[in-house]
Amino acid sequence: MKNSFFLLVSLLTCILAFGQQVPNSDFSTWIDHGSYEEPEHWNTSNEALSIVLESTVFKSDDAYSGNYSAMLETRYLLGVQDVPGLITLADISIDLLTSNYSISGGMALNENVKKLTGMYKYSGVDNDSATVLIYNFKRDGASIDTIGYGTTYLHDASSWSPFTVTMVNQNSHVPDTFNVIILSSGSVFHSGSVLKIDSLAIETNTGIISLDSEKNRIITYPNPATDIITFETTSLSKERSIHIYDLSGNFIDEINFNNKTISYSISNLPTGNYIYRVYENESPWASGSFIKQ
Repeated sequence: MKNSFFLLVSLLTCILAFGQQVPNSDFSTWIDHGSYEEPEHWNTSNEALSIVLESTVFKSDDAYSGNYSAMLETRYLLGVQDVPGLITLADISIDLLTSNYSISGGMALNENVKKLTGMYKYSGVDNDSATVLIYNFKRDGASIDTIGYGTTYLHDASSWSPFTVTMVNQNSHVPDTFNVIILSSGSVFHSGSVLKIDSLAIETNTGIISLDSEKNRIITYPNPATDIITFETTSLSKERSIHIYDLSGNFIDEINFNNKTISYSISNLPTGNYIYRVYENESPWASGSFIKQ
């Protein structure tokens, strides 16, 4: 079964705004989750696919800058469908049974982005092309105001080549969130299409921002866990809380996180993957995920 990229785009209309700090732009740091790896501070399709011991995003030592790049590959999985490699600044939820995607949030940024630039290599199957989508939006209560968006398609390139995605502004409002979604395929997914991506930067009205800033760090352990999971950070706060959700976006629980460390019982949760979002003074502060065994 083939999935249309426009199905993914349509799901952006129900985005839940969630900001996070900027990740590494050259994919120099990767986190080993055991059955899969992800570039630090980025989210990929690997977490959902780890349930079936598969991945579509990989660490590559073929890099334009630094030691690594991110390699996204469209693969035929489960004998059912072609699944593209997907990487984003936001949270991803993938339902493997229905092939539905949902993407929520992005990077906290109170500036209008003019364009995203980067370097890439691409080998597409049957005239396939990689897709890069950027957008700015602002949360106004429960509603989402789309400030601007931009899309480009990346075609075959055997050597490192530059690309640019230009933002098309819908109004003059100031956003509070920016996001990038990169896929190894276009409107129709073709197994075997491979994209390598590196050296990303965004240009705003005040200059160029390299995607390299530190984010608020949360450590969760043990992960996977059976009974108790511990959240740990380096700072105290009087107005900080953790919201826990399942992969379908259903709210599970809210816990106070005023100290540097807190332990939480997950013994009553069903086995599976969970997302947590940390808020400080009611503003997005950090996010992550854990596995209940």
